[in-house]
Formats: sequence, structure tokens, C-alpha cells
Amino acid sequence: MSRVSRVLRWVEENKALDRAAGALAEAIPSGIRSSRLLRGEPLGHPAHPAAVLVPLGMYAASNVLDLLPGEGKAARLLIGVGLATAPVAIATGLAEYATLDERQRRTAFVHLATNVAANLLYLTSFRLRGHGFGVVGRAVSGIGMGVLTAGGLLGGHLAYSQAAGVEREPA
Repeated sequence: MSRVSRVLRWVEENKALDRAAGALAEAIPSGIRSSRLLRGEPLGHPAHPAAVLVPLGMYAASNVLDLLPGEGKAARLLIGVGLATAPVAIATGLAEYATLDERQRRTAFVHLATNVAANLLYLTSFRLRGHGFGVVGRAVSGIGMGVLTAGGLLGGHLAYSQAAGVEREPA
């Protein structure tokens, strides 16, 4: 078993997460919890994977632009679009969170925490860039992409290994 697989297994089996993960599940507003749209029912599958594409794409594109000279304003604009669209990704994730079993919830809790941290890093980068600290802002974005990648790995594990969001009953 690889080191990454061991870490993912440790997260899903870590009962120390249960109290916080359960408290979050209880704190999700009923409007989000019961929203058919946020859960993706009209699509026939969870909306969350599609909703994360825009902020993730904007953040990734900003990191690419950071490698090119003179593209700091464009990179900041892309981060701004990512930040503006992230609440939809968070809301769809919370709607799904309310449907998870205990093991899935542990992974989802760490996935959420990681992605919140990544969004805070991109918000920090956005603000730094707006105050003339472009070099530091680019570095913070680079860290943000690393954290976002870890969150994506957890999300992939949740969807593919733990089958979160997979309909188990006949339609």
C-alpha cells in the first residue's frame, strides 16, 4: 500500500474526527440539506463535481499565468472569479455531506477543511496582489494549489474509493 493510500485510509478510519464531522452535519442549514438542486437531483448525479470545476479551473489557470511575465493582473482576475464561484462548490458539497455515512463523513470533513484552507490562501493571494505584493501573492497561490490538490485527492477518494454520492438503490 502506498504512503498516500495509507494517509487516505487513516483519515477515513480516524474516529477522532467524528465529533467535529457530526457537528458540521448537524449545523448544515435545512435549506441546503434539503435542496434537490444543490444535491444535483435534476442532473441525476451529484452537482458538486461539476460545481468545483470553475473555481478549480480559475485557480489553476492563475497559477499558469503566474509563470508568465506581465500576467499578474490577469491572474488576479482569475482568482477573483474562482473566489466568486467557490460558494456554489461549497454549498453543493455541504448538500452532499448531509447524506454521507460515518466513514465518508470523516473524509469529507478533511476534504472540506482542506478546500476551505485553499480558498483562504487564494483570498490572501488576491488581497496581497491588490496591495502591490505580487511576488508574495504568487507564492501564496502556489501553496494554495498544493493544498487544493490535496483536497482534490481526498474528494477523489471519497467519490471513487468510498462511493459517496453513488446511488445504491434501484431507480
